[in-house]
Amino acid sequence: MSNYYDPRWYEDGERHSWRSFSTESISDSGSAPQAAASPPLDAPNAPADQPAPPGCRIAVRRAVTVTALLILAFIAGWFSHQFFSSGSFPASSQSQKYAQLFQQAWTLVDQKYVDRKAINYQKMAYSAIQAMLDTLGDKGHTRFLTPDQVQAFNQSLSPTLVGIGVYIQQDPTTKQVIISDTVPGAPAEKAGLKPGDILLSVNGQSVQGKDLDTISSLLRGPEGTSVSVTVRRPSTNQTLTFHLKRAKITVPNVILHYIPEVHIAHIQIVQFADGVSDQLRSSIEQAKKLGARAIVLDLRGNPGGLVEEAINTVSEFQASGTVFLEQDSSGRRTPYQVTGHVVDGKIPLVVLVDNGTASAAEIVSGAFQDNHRAVIIGTRTYGTGTVLEQFPLSDGSELLLGTAEWLTPDGHFIRQNGIQPNIVVSLKAGQSPLTPATENRDHMTYQQILQSGDSQLIRALQYLQGQH
Repeated sequence: MSNYYDPRWYEDGERHSWRSFSTESISDSGSAPQAAASPPLDAPNAPADQPAPPGCRIAVRRAVTVTALLILAFIAGWFSHQFFSSGSFPASSQSQKYAQLFQQAWTLVDQKYVDRKAINYQKMAYSAIQAMLDTLGDKGHTRFLTPDQVQAFNQSLSPTLVGIGVYIQQDPTTKQVIISDTVPGAPAEKAGLKPGDILLSVNGQSVQGKDLDTISSLLRGPEGTSVSVTVRRPSTNQTLTFHLKRAKITVPNVILHYIPEVHIAHIQIVQFADGVSDQLRSSIEQAKKLGARAIVLDLRGNPGGLVEEAINTVSEFQASGTVFLEQDSSGRRTPYQVTGHVVDGKIPLVVLVDNGTASAAEIVSGAFQDNHRAVIIGTRTYGTGTVLEQFPLSDGSELLLGTAEWLTPDGHFIRQNGIQPNIVVSLKAGQSPLTPATENRDHMTYQQILQSGDSQLIRALQYLQGQH
């Protein structure tokens, strides 16, 4: 896992960004609307000689903690029948050898273990599956989802959710869960929760030592139900408890703040959810009408989402060029090109990234960098670059399995490597990124932004001022 914050939609499924978003029952994976795989998404129009964008696959980076599972049919012996007698494996294959080994261990536990009440077949199966996937090393991407997690994951790819509307991140060292932002107009903002608040407990249950997915499950619940959240506010050293009602929330995945003093638009993409590229197009057009001569595209904490939306995003700033390469297990590489639906291919552009920038957000960053369309500022990105496909299992659970890899246009592997910024700028310890939502809410001026402590955003603004 990353050595920084773990980017996920906080309350469930989303999250988002790096702020992970607390999607208590929301729309990703991490940002990735419709990433869930069942219904394939329509792919954007592409030249006849180009492959259709893999819109039905997911570019999300969302680590999902699982309790684990297989199928009751497997437990009952389906596994051995299907795989050992169907001719799926050659007799001498390593796969058959070790599948039989697992079946032997399962049978011994099933038939011989003394404490029969302690045997939980579902837990055994789920744990075995997750442990198997963990050995593949595709951290935070390839994973197992229980039926409940499948539902939450699919919801997280949509622009709406039920919850309190907070983004959270977790310090990898202290494990403190920090509210990095709130959704405008959501219950959390209305109640007075603020960025920087440290989450202590939910409904009286301590969150210490728990991962983000477990905390998300505590925050989730039906619309209209109540939840109490206790936080510590570092600025005043107060411990505060808020009583909120969960509500249906429309998550703004593209947020614009225009800085008139320098004619620069600060545009954040929270996650690459369904429809994000359309929202971005509108924001770019609005910014230009306001007088914007340059754009800071903020992808910090963006966990990814739909690859189709990533392609469309790059296409709005580039009239031509490759967005990414897809490499299958045989090593064959397929290039994916921009769509030709450019909004402004010349406006000066800086992209902000950090260790929470992942998956589809890394595709966008890598495309702009390799095509020399934008300068990337911040810190190295997370390093997630596998194409996820969803494989439903018989009890409603699923495998999210990496079946191909994404590379930047110049052939650099994203997985494990991430995107190295052109200009490396780190935030000071304890400093959260400044977001357009906060800038809008506080009516921040250019001078106030310069005094905010967000060194990455400040460097981006200074760079752009030298470009026009």
